[in-house]
Amino acid sequence: MPDLISAAERGDQADLVNISSDAAHRGFPNFAVYCATKAAVTHLSHTLLTELGPRQVRVTNIEPGLVKTELTEHITHPESYELLTGLTRSMPVLDPADIAEAVAFTTCQPSHVNYSQIVVGPTTQV
Repeated sequence: MPDLISAAERGDQADLVNISSDAAHRGFPNFAVYCATKAAVTHLSHTLLTELGPRQVRVTNIEPGLVKTELTEHITHPESYELLTGLTRSMPVLDPADIAEAVAFTTCQPSHVNYSQIVVGPTTQV
């Protein structure tokens, strides 16, 4: 964090981008801890903005919906695995490059513009 503050003090662009999840605002059976950790990242981002924004550091929290990742490879609970794989099979999901585009978009804005929160998801995910 000191490097971000130092960069901002020099007049350089200073961006902190966190990746949370739309699960920060939803509940899913058997995903309580996952949803809670994502909610914590979202809250941390908002709090950091109140601390760092006045120092010219932009803080953005990106909350993706379903993204094609390795997450399913780490799920050992059968019902949770079925829920997630069922969702990802039922609709087109985001590609990691889509999230990279959101990061690029927010960090390429003029220094006086901050997108504090971006929620991005597949068009068919409700």
